[in-house]
Amino acid sequence: MTAGSAADSGRSAGEPIKRSVGGIDTVERITLGGITQWISLRSTSCQNPLILFLHGGPGTAQISFSRRVQEGLHPYFVVVNWDQRGAGRSYSRSLRRQDMRIDRFVADAEELAETLLARFGQQQLFVVGHSWGSIVGAHLVAKRPDLIRAYVGIGQVVDMRRGEVLSYRFTLEEARRRNNRRAIRQLERIGPPPYAKLSDGGVQRRWLSRFHGATYRGSLSGILLRNISLRDTRPLDVVRFVAGSIFSLSSLEAEQVEVNLFRDIPRLEVPVYFCAGRRDYTVPFELVVEYADALDAPRKQVVWFERSGHLPNFEEPQRFNEFCASLLGAR
Repeated sequence: MTAGSAADSGRSAGEPIKRSVGGIDTVERITLGGITQWISLRSTSCQNPLILFLHGGPGTAQISFSRRVQEGLHPYFVVVNWDQRGAGRSYSRSLRRQDMRIDRFVADAEELAETLLARFGQQQLFVVGHSWGSIVGAHLVAKRPDLIRAYVGIGQVVDMRRGEVLSYRFTLEEARRRNNRRAIRQLERIGPPPYAKLSDGGVQRRWLSRFHGATYRGSLSGILLRNISLRDTRPLDVVRFVAGSIFSLSSLEAEQVEVNLFRDIPRLEVPVYFCAGRRDYTVPFELVVEYADALDAPRKQVVWFERSGHLPNFEEPQRFNEFCASLLGAR
C-alpha cells in the first residue's frame, strides 16, 4: 500500500489515477464549493468500490480517528473520509457563518461524489452518514440517487425537535432511577428543550454521557483518544479539530434543530440501511425505527448493534465493517 500525500507523490488531488490493483493511502487537499477541504483515501486496491463517510458533529472531523476502526474495510472498498467545511483540517478562520448551511454541505458532498467517481472510473458509490452526517447523507441521496449504490445511516437524525425531547426525558428518568440528586437538580433547572443557550444543551449531553445514553461503555472522548492516528494527525490538527467543532456547532445548531425527515424526505430511491445502537439516546433509536417504517424505499432495514450507543462504527467496528462488506453482495 502506498503512503503519503498527493504532494508527496507528485500528483495533484483529483488527477485521474492509473488503473491498477495497487493500493492507496493518502491525505489530500481538494477544492469543494470554491474552498480548500481535505479527504483521506485508503484501500488495498484502487479497483475496489468507493465508500464515502460523512462524519458527525457538526464539526467532528474523522480523518485523524478513522484508520484503526476502518482497517477491516480496506480490502473491500476505497474508503474516503472527508473533513467537511469548517471541520478538522478543513477549518479556517476565513470561513463565513452564512456559508455554513445544510444545502451548502449537500452541494459539497455532491461535488465530492462526482469527483471521486470520475477519478476512480466508477458509476456509483456507497454513502455512510453518521449523526450530523446522516442529515447531509439523506439529503444527498434524495438529491442525487443516480450517484448512490446504497445509503447507510448511523445514528440517523430523523426529527431533531422530537429527538431532543426524548433524549432529555431519558436522561432525567435515568437521573431519578439512580437517585442522582445533582443530575436531577441540573436537569430540572434547564428543563426540556429547545434551549436558548448551547450551554444548557451541554448540561443535558454531559449527563446523557454519564448515564451511557451516548456510548455503551466509556466516553466519546475516550473512544477518540484510543483511535487517534498520529500518522494522520499534524500538530495543528488538534487545534483545528477543537476550533472547528465549536465553530461548526454554533453555526449550524439553529438550522439543525429544524431537521425533520418525515416531512422533508419521505422517499429515497436507493437501498437504505440504518445502523442503530441499542443504547443510543443521543439520536433516540425509537425515531429511527419509526422513520424506517414510514420511509418509501426499494429496500430498507434497521441493523441493530446491541453493545453500542451512538457510535456503532467505533464501538463494534468489526461487526460494522462486516455489515458494510456484506452490502457488496446485496441486490
